[in-house]
Amino acid sequence: MAFREPVMSEHAKKVLRWRESFLYLDENRFSETMRTYLGEIKTPYNKQKLVESLESFLRQREHLVAIKSLVSKEELDIICAAVFIPDCTEDKLTKFFENTYSYSFLYETINNLEDRLILFISNIEDHFIIEFNPLLEDAFYDLISVEKLLPEIHFEKKQTQNTIVTAEMIAAFCAFVIQNPNLAKQDRSLKKHTIEVAEEIFGEKTSSLTVLFNGFLNLGILKDSGKGVEFDWSKMNKFVQQSLAEQLVYITVASSGHFSRDNLRLQAQLLIDTLRNLGSACFTKDLFLRTGFLAAARPKSQEETRPQISSRFARLIEESRLRTAGQDVEATRISENGGLERIFDAAVVMGLVSDCGTTDSGETVYTFENIFDSGCAGSAADAGSERGTGSERGAGSERNLCEMLTVDPGMSVNIMPGFALKDIIPVIKFMSVTRYDMVSSYSIDRQSIMRGFDFGLTSKSILAALKERTAYPVPETLEVQLDDWNASYSSAEFFKGFVLKLDGKMAIAAEHNSVLAPHIHTVIAPGIFLLDINDDAEAMALIKESGLDFIGKIKTARAENQSTDFLKLNLEGRKINDRSGFTSPTEVLETEDAEKVTDRMYAALAKLKLAPAAREGLELRIIHKMVINPSQLNPSILRMERTNAGGMDFGGKLYIIDLAMKSQEKIEMKFGAGGLTVVGVPLNVTKKNDEAFVEIQLEPDNIVREYSIGKASSVSRIRKGMFRY
Repeated sequence: MAFREPVMSEHAKKVLRWRESFLYLDENRFSETMRTYLGEIKTPYNKQKLVESLESFLRQREHLVAIKSLVSKEELDIICAAVFIPDCTEDKLTKFFENTYSYSFLYETINNLEDRLILFISNIEDHFIIEFNPLLEDAFYDLISVEKLLPEIHFEKKQTQNTIVTAEMIAAFCAFVIQNPNLAKQDRSLKKHTIEVAEEIFGEKTSSLTVLFNGFLNLGILKDSGKGVEFDWSKMNKFVQQSLAEQLVYITVASSGHFSRDNLRLQAQLLIDTLRNLGSACFTKDLFLRTGFLAAARPKSQEETRPQISSRFARLIEESRLRTAGQDVEATRISENGGLERIFDAAVVMGLVSDCGTTDSGETVYTFENIFDSGCAGSAADAGSERGTGSERGAGSERNLCEMLTVDPGMSVNIMPGFALKDIIPVIKFMSVTRYDMVSSYSIDRQSIMRGFDFGLTSKSILAALKERTAYPVPETLEVQLDDWNASYSSAEFFKGFVLKLDGKMAIAAEHNSVLAPHIHTVIAPGIFLLDINDDAEAMALIKESGLDFIGKIKTARAENQSTDFLKLNLEGRKINDRSGFTSPTEVLETEDAEKVTDRMYAALAKLKLAPAAREGLELRIIHKMVINPSQLNPSILRMERTNAGGMDFGGKLYIIDLAMKSQEKIEMKFGAGGLTVVGVPLNVTKKNDEAFVEIQLEPDNIVREYSIGKASSVSRIRKGMFRY
């Protein structure tokens, strides 16, 4: 008979992990922890019974009040991060608070919170995870909130003008690239001459050209050619079908690096999720990165319900399924490796976020214009009647295509704002941009028209595109010039590709051959055909299939590139996990002033007759907030160890380093008042020219450096937290 396994609540599972965490401690650390909170213990002892006694100690109301009251704001930040960051580790906390707390402060605080039984480290499938003590959930219920990690910013506002990149700006950039294909150096930076020319056209928006250029390159819309760069119009046609909001997000993300199609979508979605979670609030760069970190993290409920996957192939299938379901398996790694910071910098240049003031400390504060709920969010494919996808963000105004541009007799063209990129791109192929502004200026001349002919346009198609986009007659002089330029262009043509030459009846048969006819790209002359074939093998296979197997080899012709569609983005965004998983308690535990708690402990200590060393040791425990009951002030539980040395005490500094090396603990070395401070694990002590040096593996970068022991103003040993095994 099969028995059902008991179903445990999440809280019960956490309590079980908390109890089990003590079983991983070595004997010395276990007994030291028990003596710290329970007093002297008799040996031999039963570990499980001692853990139960410790649990009873922590559940007492007076102890819960003391523990809660002694928590500082900085410590509460770290506690909240441990609660809301799934599979929280020291490395994740370091990256999350990278711009807020120093590594040494963060490391010491985490260790201290472990020693105070607020945090613990659990072993989940050989992964060491930092968790919040479940016995304290009820007591801390009113303090644990995701808002603690994303605080409101207080700052001095300033008047700013939003400079978001518009569809007109993107179109003007495309026209500029067509005019100046050799605009960049080999390292993709714009040439000095390019910048000088661009400044005359784009003015203060010139800075956005680098982001646009790199974005288009990494999206595959621009590609290298023999004379600089050229557009992949097949890819561009797919791109312009996206809404302006999606276009801006894709360009911003792609400018920070080259990604696979799925990874590009992941990063673009992460940017949207981050901005959506920030909402209308103003934010600093650090707050943006924190929000992105939390937005990238999957809710714990998803983690815990995911089935165990053993094979690599099965994992790939599962990850693909999760991507389809909208669960980003790579997003957390994206937010941790600095990619989001690069995306933020690009978003500032693109105008997705703009500065709106500064804090008292001089830190820049930003806001973002919600383009996701405005006309910018509408699909370009559906923008035929609603032309609110340009600079008229959120106006909801309807613009007729015939209102898009005006053409004067001097062949100058003005393009009005408020139109979709897909409507502007067809006309910039045969125009030269002369000025980008609210109303952008272009010119039509022989050179620009010749470029249009090179793109496959004709005088008729150019004229039709202009007439479709203006409510006024096109100047007759332009029509005459177009015919003249078309005749000049057609008088000589270059062809490159597979050319098939057939005589008489064979030429007529080829044009009616059901296999060959679809591959005839251009009829150069009677019996001379340019084919859209990629290589020799494809050419010979086509000839054989068509029945014309008497033909020999021919030279290559270029076929049109086939590009993939852009993945759709969820412009609604996904909210970060703001659920702590705690059960609402029957009552909220009130706190008292932290100084009152420590004063009681100092008063109890003052009544004891102790040796100076013992008194100092117990005072340190009060300072470190490890004493929550006067019964803990027992000198017999102290382990007297030296933790720091400084000044001219060379022997003391060497002793501290030696202790840290033996116990594999970190040290902190300071050099001069307000000078260099390094934190890391000491590896070796060497002597060079009568001077002692210590090799340190620096944290968090894991770089090994050598430092003089004698020149250090102080050396401190950072003890491991109790769960650091």
